[in-house]
Amino acid sequence: MSDGDERTWLQQQERGSAVGIRALVLAYRCFGRGFVALILRVVASYYVLFAPGVRRHSLAYLRRLMPDAGLREVARHVATFAQCAFDRLLFAAGELAPLHIERHGYDNLRRQAATGRGALLLGAHLGSFEAMRQMAVEHDVVVHALVHFANARRITAMLRALSPDFELRLIEIDPASPHWVLRAQDCIERGEFVAVLGDRTGLSEGTTTATLLGGTVELPTGPYALAAALRCPVYLTFALYHAPNAYSLYCEPFAERIELPRRDRAGAAATWAQRYAERLEFYLRRAPYCWFNFFAMWR
Repeated sequence: MSDGDERTWLQQQERGSAVGIRALVLAYRCFGRGFVALILRVVASYYVLFAPGVRRHSLAYLRRLMPDAGLREVARHVATFAQCAFDRLLFAAGELAPLHIERHGYDNLRRQAATGRGALLLGAHLGSFEAMRQMAVEHDVVVHALVHFANARRITAMLRALSPDFELRLIEIDPASPHWVLRAQDCIERGEFVAVLGDRTGLSEGTTTATLLGGTVELPTGPYALAAALRCPVYLTFALYHAPNAYSLYCEPFAERIELPRRDRAGAAATWAQRYAERLEFYLRRAPYCWFNFFAMWR
């Protein structure tokens, strides 16, 4: 996590060392999940006290849901982020025993896979995408994630170390090259799924404004342009974390087909982005501490 200043999230470099991440994994294996959770709460408290950007942006978000939110709620917000980040390591390593997983709507993916053509999975920085990906593997559903590695090298290196095949299902987004789009197209045609997150801008793509939690935010239009190019169904997928060790996974139909007519591509993309924002808000209200965007979101 960065200190959450006004720069775009792509410019915010991760904090923490590879040694620290390895130490957490060792502590978990020696002393258990409860001990690691205590350490993560201490780290969260540090950020609340000494990272003013994190504190400011967390409050700006939380007070849209809880007008009286203060430092205690910010600490819980940051601690939830830390716990979900650590759980990514457990999911990558296949160590699921301490976690309770509930699934809602997974029949949607199975039915879609049975048609022989894949779909786009549209998510957000909400809870744990790694949880959804791991559960898909357990149900023989192939999911490829569109990712941007530049500002998360350390955690990515650790995930690779814990799971040798971690990178097999990743497609790195390169705005300067069309190859990643072609890879996504191949996945869809094989009956597999491609996942993308729709709540952050910055990858040299178009943007639009939408109403979220009573204010105006800027959202990317790239996911809808990609869906239109792939000409495939789109599903919303979210994995909400519930302390101390539970995840609720959701999958719901979003669009059978997204089309962006030439005469009004921007307007059509804005309509889809607003629809996405409305469903995102629905899930934010169910798990308010699970949204991990610690930078300026609202205009």
